[in-house]
Amino acid sequence: MNLATMRDNVEKDLDDAGNAIWSAAEIDRAITRALVEYSKVNPLRAVTTIDVTSETREFDLSGLSGLLRLAMVWWPYTAAEPEYPPNWVKFRVWANTLYLQTEDLPQSGDVIRLYYLKKQTIDGLEGATATTVPADDEEVVILGATAYAALEKARTAVGKVSVSQETPEHWRKWGNERLLEFKAGLDFVRDREATAEDARVGPWEVEGAEGGI
Repeated sequence: MNLATMRDNVEKDLDDAGNAIWSAAEIDRAITRALVEYSKVNPLRAVTTIDVTSETREFDLSGLSGLLRLAMVWWPYTAAEPEYPPNWVKFRVWANTLYLQTEDLPQSGDVIRLYYLKKQTIDGLEGATATTVPADDEEVVILGATAYAALEKARTAVGKVSVSQETPEHWRKWGNERLLEFKAGLDFVRDREATAEDARVGPWEVEGAEGGI
């Protein structure tokens, strides 16, 4: 499902297929909010590498799009003959800076491998070119988007004349009901992923091919 299709589904659930009440931009904002919350319980797993160009323990992570949390750091790493067992090192992350808590100083020419969690994507939203949300969970994101759209409209519609016969209080009540359903859906996803994590054996299942930053 791409953004256009998801937007259409959100508008249908809001009974506003013609965008008389919610603009496309408002719908997209609501989808973005729902996607962020969904990604917190089911983030995308990804791997990348850093090519060290100077002696330092600090590295910029701003090039990692959608980064939620850095999970593991492997250094030194040799792609041609990966070390075994991996040399996992301690680290800290502050803002967009990775700091390696290592006794030795990384040298120019070294490679650092990063395992991290990132936000899920929807094709067409925020420049994404692919949808990574599992098909079974797309309705969860749609549910969250309708809740956020209704609640935002309830907030902004107070004291304004609307083409709809619905009142801000109606949107608030309906939005809160949908929000509870959305949270229940997130709880289900969280429990499902926790069960899958317990059963997972072997290396990380990651999104796409590796790339450097």
